[in-house]
Amino acid sequence: MIKAKPSVRRLSPYINGHHNQELINNHRKVLKLDSNESTIGPSPRVIGTVMQYLQEGPLNWYPDIDSTALRLKLAQYTGVPKNHILTFNGSDHALETIARTFLDAGDEVIYFQPTYDHFRVYAQSCNAHMVPVNEAPDASFIECMQQAITSRTKMVYLVNPNNPTGHTVSVDTVEAALIKYPEIIFIVDEAYYEFCEVTASSLAVTHDNIMITRSFSKAFGLAGFRCGYLMAHPSLCQQIKKIRVGKSINTLAQIAACAALDDLSYMRRYVDEVNTSKKWLINQLKKQGIPVKSTPANYILIRVQNPAGILNYLESQNIHTRDRSKIPELKGMIRITIGDQLAMKRFWKKFQTIPKEWLSTEAGSDDKNIEKKI
Repeated sequence: MIKAKPSVRRLSPYINGHHNQELINNHRKVLKLDSNESTIGPSPRVIGTVMQYLQEGPLNWYPDIDSTALRLKLAQYTGVPKNHILTFNGSDHALETIARTFLDAGDEVIYFQPTYDHFRVYAQSCNAHMVPVNEAPDASFIECMQQAITSRTKMVYLVNPNNPTGHTVSVDTVEAALIKYPEIIFIVDEAYYEFCEVTASSLAVTHDNIMITRSFSKAFGLAGFRCGYLMAHPSLCQQIKKIRVGKSINTLAQIAACAALDDLSYMRRYVDEVNTSKKWLINQLKKQGIPVKSTPANYILIRVQNPAGILNYLESQNIHTRDRSKIPELKGMIRITIGDQLAMKRFWKKFQTIPKEWLSTEAGSDDKNIEKKI
């Protein structure tokens, strides 16, 4: 049998949420709350623009490899110059390309656990070594990171706000780290920026050791199109462009993303509704004595007695959530994507039929310190 290279053979793969043809075929019946996607479709302007292109545009041609129109709109949206922006086939593609561009055997990458796991796969496939650091308050961010830094440290990976805990590091703290460690590349994953509105984007203009990735898959509702982008100093962009495949950002994804940026009010209305739904659901859960961890993004964590039983029961009701209880720091926890109010009321109606003994935790289930514990 032909074998993959050693660094890939050693890999533990990233575990996805539920993404398969059966769910897609039954999407009108399924409430998908496991991957932090939008629970509503994209802006009608997106649909109209894509349909018009399908009728009039050259689908037999490759797309614009420079994503010229999209990068111009992103420059207007972010306030970052166009030459600091690169587009990708989703922000995961940006993270993978970063790893392939800058990481080599023996390089070390510091990351704060628990966190989004896909960058770990990309880094380890390049034979780099992941160095975990426990999450800490914003004031201790640099101190905790400093304890893990060695002469081999090449990168620091920070999801901000963090998935799944929602922990957020301030922009001032990120900048202090950039200044203190100019030889280290800081990757700031801002997939949930639209929900929390904390961004280090301005630092991509003033510093040459930071790269910020973002997605159209969450607040914009374009997960099926696969479109993301990166903001960084041109000196970093030029190196990434050596291996970036511009054709990977397909024409329809570019058109859809441009149309979404032309209708920001639609996205912002959805974000407002998510925030309203989140407050409502948290209140309902707390009334039942269920420990809840809120986040500034479009997901929450709850602690329960029987995570596996609850997930299986909800799936039997066509509701998919995410089991995070296997992560040591998140024992007994389930992550729930927060969507529009109609979706969350449907979720709550079914959630209330779960056997009470599956929900109740050990003594202190109404522990008010859950926010501090995770």
